Amino acid sequence: MLGDAFSYMKEGVWGDTNRWLKLILALILLGFPFSGYIMRIYRGTTTAPEVDQWGTLFVDGLKLFVVGLVYAIPLLVLWVLIYGSMFLAIFSGSMDDKAMATFEPNFVLMILFYIVELAVVLIMPVASIRFARTGSFSEAFNFSAIIGTIGRIGWLVYIVALFLVSIVVSIPIFILVFGFIMVGALALVLFREAALFVVLGLLVLGILLCLIISPLIGVFQARYMTRLYDSAIPPAAPEQ
Repeated sequence: MLGDAFSYMKEGVWGDTNRWLKLILALILLGFPFSGYIMRIYRGTTTAPEVDQWGTLFVDGLKLFVVGLVYAIPLLVLWVLIYGSMFLAIFSGSMDDKAMATFEPNFVLMILFYIVELAVVLIMPVASIRFARTGSFSEAFNFSAIIGTIGRIGWLVYIVALFLVSIVVSIPIFILVFGFIMVGALALVLFREAALFVVLGLLVLGILLCLIISPLIGVFQARYMTRLYDSAIPPAAPEQ
């Protein structure tokens, strides 16, 4: 699956400058058209789809964003319950440095937050692909069908696959970030008098690098997760 995802990305984006530039533009336009493009990949195209029908891409991306937002609500609620009182006290001026240093979040809520976060991380890929293929918001939250799909893939296989793709994607990102920090540190040493301009230049360069590599990473991950989804053994009866 890693090899197939890499070939898919290489032929569809790396080897097609026009499509690559369009995907960069899709990211600049709030990222919604890019998410819509990811939806097209989720639907199981054998080759990278064209970047066209921008209105449809924008709407599909917005719908996928809404799905992600709904899944994030429990995490946001727990975060507010854990840290809301602290930030409220800070903004009201009733919390000093000593009180902030002694603040301890609710341990049970913290554990619950991480459990919910792990569940969302595991469910979201399958939920997103299911939503892309059915076009139904309800199917993005059809937990029995989602759990059933993961079960047919195999829970251990699924978790290892997610961990593996995270590692593979993290390696080039880590190399780029480390190299960027080293170049930035060297530039600040050599051009100390123009530190402000150096920082601004590095910020612009960092944004450009993110825009350049994001289509590669996004298409690679989308294809990988699609292949993982399709590896599930077909159910005995059609899913409702």
